[in-house]
Amino acid sequence: MHLKKLSFLAVLLLSLGLTGCGSDNLDTVSSDNSDGSGDTSDNMSDNSDDTIYTASGNFTPKIIQRGQTFTFNYYLDKTPDAAVIYDIDIVGTAIQGTSEDYTISNASTLTFAKGSTTTNLTITTYQKEDVYDARTLSLTFTGNTGEPATINLLISGNVYLNDTGITHYSDGSSFDIQTQTNDKYKQQDAAYGLDIIINSAATEPDTGDSKDDTKQLYKNAFDVNPSDSEYKGKAGFRFVKMHDNGMALSASSTNHSCVKDEVTGLIWQVKSTYNTLSNVELDPTLPANYQMADARRYQASNFSYPWKASALSGVGPGWQNGRVNNGAFIPEDNLLANRNCGYNSGFTGRDFDLYCSSGSYANETNFLKICGQSNWVVPTVEQLRSIINYEKVTDYADLVANKHGLDETFFDCPPGDCVIANNSLQDPLYWTSSSVKGAEGLAWCINLENGAVQTCNKREYHKVLVVSSNVPAEFFNPNSDNSTVTD
Repeated sequence: MHLKKLSFLAVLLLSLGLTGCGSDNLDTVSSDNSDGSGDTSDNMSDNSDDTIYTASGNFTPKIIQRGQTFTFNYYLDKTPDAAVIYDIDIVGTAIQGTSEDYTISNASTLTFAKGSTTTNLTITTYQKEDVYDARTLSLTFTGNTGEPATINLLISGNVYLNDTGITHYSDGSSFDIQTQTNDKYKQQDAAYGLDIIINSAATEPDTGDSKDDTKQLYKNAFDVNPSDSEYKGKAGFRFVKMHDNGMALSASSTNHSCVKDEVTGLIWQVKSTYNTLSNVELDPTLPANYQMADARRYQASNFSYPWKASALSGVGPGWQNGRVNNGAFIPEDNLLANRNCGYNSGFTGRDFDLYCSSGSYANETNFLKICGQSNWVVPTVEQLRSIINYEKVTDYADLVANKHGLDETFFDCPPGDCVIANNSLQDPLYWTSSSVKGAEGLAWCINLENGAVQTCNKREYHKVLVVSSNVPAEFFNPNSDNSTVTD
């Protein structure tokens, strides 16, 4: 796999499920929609003859790639007899300037000339190699009357994708050949990508990419040593453990709640060890009364959930919640647990209903602000696949020892397995937020035991691993779901 630096928009489109897996053409320019979707017409202004004008435009959040130009068009409902002026207020993390993030044609006012019902402003963005995060830009237009109208923009950063983790070659029967033989395996994945370019422990190929210690993500001797406190993970992966307060921890720490992927910038909540759910109601004539052995560990690796959209991600009807004894389960009002999952009953003040569902789990992590984050979502197919080390799953005979394709140093916790619980229901399937196009009752899920992507019925119970990124919440809500996966 070649090293690719993708625009933030390309990665976001993947995260929203709008492009198929394996696509090589991921560059897409965001521009103002011409169909009027997202139109807002609350902003009004008057002029000297006391005529009231209503202005409208497409205020759907937009993403602008660096090096591109975005034009915002504004329209009046009637032809003005004199100039109509709207004030512009600009806020956000983006910095204005030709050597910074962007320049704007109209920085303080937007004017409709006499006799014209249209006007616009243009934003030009600039390439910056040292910017790895997306930056926000919000423009608010205010007239003399009516409510202000705001458009939220996101200027892309420079985002990398993880490689597959494969550093060995294969002849079709063996999967652990460590060196080339007369360029016999020169087209294989082990000769290309992050694993070679940034990993000083990877085997130098006879033909393919070469190691480059000038790369920003190059791994030194400490980063590749599993016994060192600065260890980052295998192959080209760069993981860092995080405490629940958001602070970074050493690789040897055992009290981490999250893992940050330094290559993609994504943060993952880790699962906890097996947590027993028991019916403590002794009277068979009364409803079941389930309790968790550890009332705090709602993120236990053995808990499972049917699919349902969360507040921030997962477009579509999803799984329709039922009540107890009606084919589905909702946590009891007081104990917040049932035979499949549970929540911490020590917290109150939620403004959402708790269900045993993937979306409800994501909502709960946002309510608790795990690791200081409040934009947790169920991952897309590409997001979840990005942390799988496929070298661990290529040799199926080795699955008994490995159990899953994630880095056990960061995603497991001693003494138990925190990815695929060691119990009678060793389900390796994890939900993604991506629905299957043309099949509302199906969503894509990933088998972390072998890395396979497959479809799952939304009523099935599977596991959830949530992810957080620096994308503002308003960009997580597309109008429709066109998710699909192709091989």
